[in-house]
Amino acid sequence: MVSRRNARASFRLHLLTSALFSTSPTYAIDNVDLHPILHAISYICLSRVTMQAILIPSFTEDPSTLTPISVPLPIPKSYQYLVRVTHCSPQHADILHAQGKHQNNNAKKGWCHPPFVLGYDFAGVIDSLPSNGEDNAFKKGDRVFGAAIGAFAEFVAVPQRQMRKIPDELSAETACAMSGQAVSYASVVNIAKVEAGETVLVSGASGGLGSVCCMVAKARGAKVIALAGDEEKAQAMRRDMDVDLVLIMSGDWIEKVMAFTNGMGVEVVLDNTGMVNDAIRCLAYFGRIIVLGFAARKGVMEEVKMNKLLLKSVTVMGYRFGESGRRFPQTLEEIWDRYLGMLKTGEMKAVIYGKYEGLSDVGRALGDLHERKVYGKIVVKVADEGGGRAKL
Repeated sequence: MVSRRNARASFRLHLLTSALFSTSPTYAIDNVDLHPILHAISYICLSRVTMQAILIPSFTEDPSTLTPISVPLPIPKSYQYLVRVTHCSPQHADILHAQGKHQNNNAKKGWCHPPFVLGYDFAGVIDSLPSNGEDNAFKKGDRVFGAAIGAFAEFVAVPQRQMRKIPDELSAETACAMSGQAVSYASVVNIAKVEAGETVLVSGASGGLGSVCCMVAKARGAKVIALAGDEEKAQAMRRDMDVDLVLIMSGDWIEKVMAFTNGMGVEVVLDNTGMVNDAIRCLAYFGRIIVLGFAARKGVMEEVKMNKLLLKSVTVMGYRFGESGRRFPQTLEEIWDRYLGMLKTGEMKAVIYGKYEGLSDVGRALGDLHERKVYGKIVVKVADEGGGRAKL
């Protein structure tokens, strides 16, 4: 278990290794050189006070160049668990954080400023418990998943409210892939209040949030039109997802939406990419637009003329899942129970893209996301659940 003595221990071990790695003096018994043995012992000790992580010392325009480096192991606050990370899941918000373009990076109102360890969604194993001993919901060795800044690392310190136990029916990889998608479930059920027979348009439908929006809307009995960015993603969605229509966002795609709805338009648009103006054109009278993100805006927000909302009696709602959960914790618990229930029964399944192993693959993953190659969710395997590292 990591304690507050780590800093002093690290300093003492630094002095030890400095001596061990020098060419003199000689450490030997019966003419047997002990340097290799002492080297191994010191490495094992030091591995408990340092770790590999994706550090942001200053904002970078190209996150694909990021590589893991050694940083101090996080020392949990009295109310935090230390989690050994086995999987992490890069997303577009991580790119914005790395570039300094996320709202959390705002110089005056934000809280995420360099230097910091990048990453948010993770799965892992409880390594140590909070020192305050209050209402520990988890025990050492429990499999957990959650969201906390600093997840692209071998260890992360997390308060209880930001993680949950992985159900026995789910793998750590699946839990990590789906950890950020409860927002999709809530946007369909709690915010848009989608009903059977309605037609729902989903932007960014090939991504993590969008694909779950499609699954939940179909489970509610709605017709789903899924928007894709290119033909390759469209073909994959037609093959793997039970949606009613897949369209590429080019040419006359809006006319095709209107034709599918017999000129009436869709009742609901779930916007993950930042396309409110186009959504209005596709919308039925009294239609609803739920804004979930701006993945295609590159940090630049679109402008919407209010008269367009008036002409169709449009309702536009933004949904900030994290803040809603903090303000209404009981509702959040209900959302998670129903969402995990759908995962456990197989009504929803993780769509995982590619193969990424080790923190050294995080840069490649972020590059693939930035270049819009990804269909579904990326999950990077950081370590085995039993304790072995993936390649760094």
